[in-house]
Amino acid sequence: MNQFVDWKLAAKAAKTLMPAGPKIQSQDAARIVEELRIAAGEGLVEAEKVSKLSSSAPSQTLVVDRAGWAKAVSQNFSAMLPAARQEVPGAVPLIAGAELGAVLSVLGTRVLGQFDPFVGPRLLLNAPTITQIRGELNVNARDFYLWIATHEQTHRLQFEHAPWIPEVMKQTLAEAFEPLAGNTSSMRDLGERLKSMKSEVSELTSIMSVLEGHAMVVMNDVTSIRSIKTIRRRFEARGENRSALAILLGKVLGLDAKALQYKRGAKFVRHIVDEIGYEGFNEIFTDREMFPSADELDHPERWRARTR
Repeated sequence: MNQFVDWKLAAKAAKTLMPAGPKIQSQDAARIVEELRIAAGEGLVEAEKVSKLSSSAPSQTLVVDRAGWAKAVSQNFSAMLPAARQEVPGAVPLIAGAELGAVLSVLGTRVLGQFDPFVGPRLLLNAPTITQIRGELNVNARDFYLWIATHEQTHRLQFEHAPWIPEVMKQTLAEAFEPLAGNTSSMRDLGERLKSMKSEVSELTSIMSVLEGHAMVVMNDVTSIRSIKTIRRRFEARGENRSALAILLGKVLGLDAKALQYKRGAKFVRHIVDEIGYEGFNEIFTDREMFPSADELDHPERWRARTR
């Protein structure tokens, strides 16, 4: 096999291990799917309005069940990872596929949506999990759908205005995996390889933190969501939430979980936006060198001093 991960196995394992989600009548399911599609369109409008970024590139919206979400996310990561130049020895792809399938089975019950820049591009909305969590939070459905859609559509704008970001992700993964082909029979060797890639991994954690933080700040600045304070308070009370992309990159690359928290990136973005506005902040997407270092992420004034 010339893949480091058996992604078909990962999707199959996730489907087997994941609960299907809340049981609802077919007419209610159809209504929820339609409302989520509407929210996706409205979310792009709100994301553009707040962020001061605009989209002109086409994108697909998929409202999926949990098994469909796991399959789509597996396809996304398969497109990110390089194919090995030679046969990957041993049971590494099967072990990695089973491990990541187990991770996906947990994420599928937590992650509400995902913007996929590698396949599509496309927006994925996980209908059963959105329905379940909205019920648990007891919040207005339309407001909640719009809040989530705005977050994911902000990612769409980020990738469109900084097309170099997906390439950095793919490059980092390639540098981590490609030298291992033909020389490893375990994932332990990958961990050793990553220890020699501190600068690349540090850059990727900073990029992911800013992307997630920016999406959070934008979604929380939407003024048309009447119950946004209630949604924010109840959602944040559930604990730290990260995207599937952030969590799976952390799993594959061993990225520092603390570095990938929404709050760390959101604090940086909030500081910069309050100081120079969204238009000023958007300069960050123009060039790779404009993104903050790990140190600047925690000290935005240093980033400002460097980039003025």
